[in-house]
Amino acid sequence: MQGSQQEILNFSDSLQNYIPLSLQWTFKELIVLESFSKENLISLNHLFVTHFLTPLELQQLSNKESPNFCNLWAQWIDFQPTKMTFLKEEQRNEIQNAQDLIESLQTLANLLKQNECIFVKTIFGKKELVLLEENNPPNLEEIGEDFCFMPYSLINVKMLFRVENEELQALATLEKPILKLAPKSIFQHFFPIAQVNVLLPFEPYLVLLSKFLDSSLGLYLLPLRQKRKNGICEFVAEDSKPLTLSIAQNSLILPHRFESYKPNSIANAFLQAITKDSLNRVNALYLGENRTLFWVYFNENFKEALTFNFESNLGTILETFKTLNQTTQSLLKNFSSHFESIIHALESLPKNSVPSQNLLDLVGMCGVLLGLGESHNLKASANAVIECAWKFLGKKGPRIDFRLERDTEGKISLNTLQTLRSVMSFRLAGVENELLCFGILDSLAEFFANFSRDMEENYQTKGIVICGKLFLNTQFINQFLHYLPKTSEIYACATMEFKNKTL
Repeated sequence: MQGSQQEILNFSDSLQNYIPLSLQWTFKELIVLESFSKENLISLNHLFVTHFLTPLELQQLSNKESPNFCNLWAQWIDFQPTKMTFLKEEQRNEIQNAQDLIESLQTLANLLKQNECIFVKTIFGKKELVLLEENNPPNLEEIGEDFCFMPYSLINVKMLFRVENEELQALATLEKPILKLAPKSIFQHFFPIAQVNVLLPFEPYLVLLSKFLDSSLGLYLLPLRQKRKNGICEFVAEDSKPLTLSIAQNSLILPHRFESYKPNSIANAFLQAITKDSLNRVNALYLGENRTLFWVYFNENFKEALTFNFESNLGTILETFKTLNQTTQSLLKNFSSHFESIIHALESLPKNSVPSQNLLDLVGMCGVLLGLGESHNLKASANAVIECAWKFLGKKGPRIDFRLERDTEGKISLNTLQTLRSVMSFRLAGVENELLCFGILDSLAEFFANFSRDMEENYQTKGIVICGKLFLNTQFINQFLHYLPKTSEIYACATMEFKNKTL
């Protein structure tokens, strides 16, 4: 930097007008140059255009009282509009100036207010737009579940959804990521699913469209289902795909990046994270579609700290319950009298053994006992438990028993039968499903956080690398962080899930 002290201070202060509010920054150091050569100056004429509007420019562009309202063609620092076409009743007209854009957006806004669908061609591909008006909500059956919701601002996000400050900051970044957010109960009827894909307007003309729709709460973005007569096409060289992220309360960023499962996929993901962060001794936990893993890493090798192998056929488990102690038999008798249809369905199952190594199957079995799923599809039942847990607004659930026990050979394992007995007891006690489902996830998070602490003490590891789809659930990851020792660092894998082709 070159200039007087006051000039440098003025420069520092002015940066707040250009750097996005969500970008945290600071000067690492300031060095006074004894000599200054103009040979290394960058010519503004040769800068690569990134199509970035500064906060001040976006304010001018979107303010209806500004002379530059809707004027994408003004002399902006680092933004140049691409070719845009307005389709009105299939008639194509190129948008070439601010007045063209104003007229186009006003027409489209009027159609949306009349419950018409329009389409847009964006950097994220072709989308249908459906307006959400509080007094005239759209037909949810027509919308389906494959959609994103685009509130116009962070204020609307905070009004409609349960959202943390870290998530608000992420939504406002330049990348415009998608976050999965749970609607507030008062607005649940606007959305057909428990968690909604939410992103802010990601194109300047979408920001401007919202200025013609002040009275509404946002727009549904749907895949293009049929040819639409009205809309805007932006000509982009290549469609891109928005980032989908989960943001934990400690600002840990978890990417929704999935790959096909191959041998050693999970181990390689752990190793990449370990190498990236130069870790020497660390725990590693995978909780997802494939078998549950808890490893400790030291001396450049993994050691399996805990093995999971349990029966997942609830019909066989019921037969086992009948042979256990009097307390278990009494519990089963009471549960059978209160939930006869569930027990009848389970007793009709074949009694063959179905071993599992995936704790999501245990969560699924809990869901079957709660009447949320079927025993033939434990993964769907586990998802039902996770969705039901989102309806609970608190931070503490009932303690579901995830207990380790040692067999006669000294081998330690998880007593999954005790977990199921615990769920049955709470349901008999009349605990509502929302609270009980949260308790299952909360207790599972506490179990692994405590086990990670124990491994740190026993093996002198430090921190934990996480992988698997359950960590992409912000309700679960936040509870896990709550119970994890504050001195434990947590690291996310670049790829968070590995799916078999049959899944």
